[in-house]
Amino acid sequence: MFWRKSYDRGKTLAAAEKARSRGRVRKAVRCYLKVLEHDPADHVVRSKVAPLLARVGRWDESRQNFDKAANGYLDAGFTPKAIAVWTVAAQTFPEQVEYWERIANEQVKRGKRQDAVLALLQGRSMLGSKRQRPLAVLLLRQVLELEPGHVDATIDLADQLRRDGTRDEAKRLLAGLLVRIGKVRSLRRRVRFAQFRIEPSIRGVLDWALAR
Repeated sequence: MFWRKSYDRGKTLAAAEKARSRGRVRKAVRCYLKVLEHDPADHVVRSKVAPLLARVGRWDESRQNFDKAANGYLDAGFTPKAIAVWTVAAQTFPEQVEYWERIANEQVKRGKRQDAVLALLQGRSMLGSKRQRPLAVLLLRQVLELEPGHVDATIDLADQLRRDGTRDEAKRLLAGLLVRIGKVRSLRRRVRFAQFRIEPSIRGVLDWALAR
């Protein structure tokens, strides 16, 4: 008679950690998933296996484990841990901008609007290709909803719109920003240069040079 090998949580977790530390990703995944078979509510293990699943190309399973881990923490009232899981998820799947949006929403709920802005900007920084431009624009618009006078986000958004040919909106954004920043010369020169890129002219050069 053949007996099924008994499950030992401690040994299985130790094997998973050892495999992960040595770069043996597939073995680590197998061990972590074995733990989850016996304890599906182990959010710590889910948060560990999720990025490893992505590394071996099991994208859907990876996202499912990220989501289950974060939602589990959130339901238990551990919002900072949920945010930490979403952050790793967002870094693993940069184009899944809903992760950055979830982080921002939770930060706003916690009264941390500046942290929400920083999260959205971090997400935007990971979207540099032409194909990803609509996603970058989406995140930048949300930054400006939280902080309408954000200089870097406004200039960046105007530039993305310029590249897409939406010049009228880009010009309106920069004109509004000029009013907000007042007479701060260093900022005015940045805005004037952005305006010049949208609509090059001799006057634009003078506006930039004189920071007027």
